[in-house]
Amino acid sequence: MELDIRKEAIKLFNETWDLFDKPERTEEEDITMLHKVHTSRYLWGLVGEPVNFARGEWQVSRAYALLKMGAPAWLHAQSSLKFAEENNLGALDLAFGHESCARALAILGEKESAANHIQKALSAAEKLEKGDRDYAEREIKNITL
Repeated sequence: MELDIRKEAIKLFNETWDLFDKPERTEEEDITMLHKVHTSRYLWGLVGEPVNFARGEWQVSRAYALLKMGAPAWLHAQSSLKFAEENNLGALDLAFGHESCARALAILGEKESAANHIQKALSAAEKLEKGDRDYAEREIKNITL
């Protein structure tokens, strides 16, 4: 059986999202979430484009943020933002790059830096269409400093 790398990357991305949305995960599900998110990002690295890299890094950062693991969340957030900026990916990826940086920094107790990224995320979100803007603003505003 030959693996369709793109389909598998998408599948794992979506399965990771399902675990994000689960109200209560077990420790085993937390570990599975990390395996899935890293594998998805790795596969995107083989077949994707900068937009996939930025979003994959965002998703890895978010997984660590959900687990309150600030250092790896920050590492992947910076990578997501870097892909968005260096490849001019647009307001959505820029907003979520800053959102992930703010979320990771908040976990690390870096409130001033987190607040700065929140403002940058909100500024980028202002450029989005209404539905995307509303979603981005909700995600950004739920960051606890």
